[in-house]
Amino acid sequence: MDTENVNVDSNIENLELYSDNYPFRLSLRINNFENESSYKKFIKNCEMMIRRSIEYKLWRNYIIDVLQINECMITHESIHDLTIEVHHHLPSLFSLISALVNKHMDKNQEFCTFEICQEAIELHFKNKIGYVTLIKSMHEKFHNGKLTIPIGFVKGDYRYFVNEYSKYLDEDELEKIDLRLATNESNCTWSRDEYPNVSEEVYK
Repeated sequence: MDTENVNVDSNIENLELYSDNYPFRLSLRINNFENESSYKKFIKNCEMMIRRSIEYKLWRNYIIDVLQINECMITHESIHDLTIEVHHHLPSLFSLISALVNKHMDKNQEFCTFEICQEAIELHFKNKIGYVTLIKSMHEKFHNGKLTIPIGFVKGDYRYFVNEYSKYLDEDELEKIDLRLATNESNCTWSRDEYPNVSEEVYK
């Protein structure tokens, strides 16, 4: 086909591109996925965009630099000695995005990457997610399945997510949440004797 004769138009109200020369229309928003692979790819892309955003870095810096929550909740080591990272505990960032996407699909509402990312960031700024500060090695241990974290260590209103969004998660994600909620200082995979510098305050 002669590309010079291809006309492109837009349905501005629906944010949709189309051409009378082709049957396919391109919409900014979607309401489902072709398969599980494309679903997970979308979520991973949202994760990447959020972590790289200025707003996410501002949120993290506010916690560590302004609020001075800058010690590892396990070892009590300070940012002055080691790198401190903010760990999404309940929900994980993947679970958060999954729940937001699933909610839109459940309600048959169209969405795009940017809208999901904005909703996720807004929940961070509303303090509606649970997080823990950890040194890098402890963060790695957790994601390698070698560390559990007492729910009493978790900051942020994680209960809001559990109450409002858990119904949009699958059984595997719900099992992870139940396990994290059930973990406390008496049944976690480490003891205070291993980390004598752990603050008494986290147990009060």
